[in-house]
Amino acid sequence: GNGYMLRVLRLELRKAFHNWLFLITLGIAGVIALWSGISVILAYYYDLKMMALRAEVLNAAVNPGHSVITLFNKWIGQDYIAMATSLFYTLLPILAVLPYAWSYFSERKSGYVKLIVTRTHRNTYFLSKYAATFVSGALVITVPMALNFMLVSAFIPASPPDVYYDMYYTMPMDAMGSAFFYEHPYLFILFRFCLAALFAGLIAVSVIALSFFVRNRFAVLLSPFLALIVINYFSGMLSQYTNRVEISPIKFIHGGNLGVPKLWVALLYATVLFLVSFVITMWKGRKTDVF
Repeated sequence: GNGYMLRVLRLELRKAFHNWLFLITLGIAGVIALWSGISVILAYYYDLKMMALRAEVLNAAVNPGHSVITLFNKWIGQDYIAMATSLFYTLLPILAVLPYAWSYFSERKSGYVKLIVTRTHRNTYFLSKYAATFVSGALVITVPMALNFMLVSAFIPASPPDVYYDMYYTMPMDAMGSAFFYEHPYLFILFRFCLAALFAGLIAVSVIALSFFVRNRFAVLLSPFLALIVINYFSGMLSQYTNRVEISPIKFIHGGNLGVPKLWVALLYATVLFLVSFVITMWKGRKTDVF
C-alpha cells in the first residue's frame, strides 16, 4: 500500500542524502557557486570605484546606470561574465549524476537488488529509486544556486531590470521568460530555479535508464555530460539554421545566451528525457532478471 511505498521512498532518500558522494558534490558545487558570487561582487565594487574616480576627474556627475549592474543579472542564474558561472553550468551534468544516479548500477552489481526485490514489489523499488535520484540531482544544483543568490543579494542592489538596458541582460523580448524578467523579476528567478532543478533531476534519472544497457560505471556517469557537451558544441553552428533558437540545455538553463532560448525547446527536452528515462526504468525494472 501507500504506507509501504512511503517507507521505501524514505529509505531511498535517506541513502541518497547520507552518502559521502552527495556531500562532496554539494561542497564542490557550493564552492563554484560562491566563487561566482564573490567574483561578480568584486567586479561590482571595482566599477563603483571607477565611477567615483571618473566623476572626480571630470568634476561632474556620472550616470550610475543602476539597472546595468543589478542582482537580477549578476546572480548565478543570469550572470554570463564570471568564469565560475560557466564552469558551474558546464559541469552541471556531472554534478547532477554524482550524488546518487550510480546507486542502481552499484546495487545491481553488489546483489542488493536481488535482496530488495524479494521483499518488496519491483515497481515500489524502482519508483522510489527514480524519485530519490531525481531529488538528489535537483538539490545538488539548486542549493548552491540559492547560496549564490543570498550572497549576491547581500552586496548588489536589486534594481529592477530596465528594458532599455536589455543588451546588459542578454534577454531579448522574444526569449523564454522575458516578460517575467522585466515585469516580475523575482518570479523569473523562481522559474530559473525550477528549470535548473528539472534538468538536473532528469539528467540524474537518465543514468538509471542507461544502467540497464551500459556495463561500465564511468561510461554510465559520463554519457549525459558527453551528450550535452556535443549538443552544446553544435548548437552554435546550427543556430544559423534554427533562426537563432538556442538548442543547448547547458546554455538555455541560465543567462547570457547568444541564441534565443524558447520555452517549447525546454519543454520538448524535458518531456523526452522524462518519458524515455521513466518508461525504460519502470519497464526494464519489471522485466530484467536480477537473479
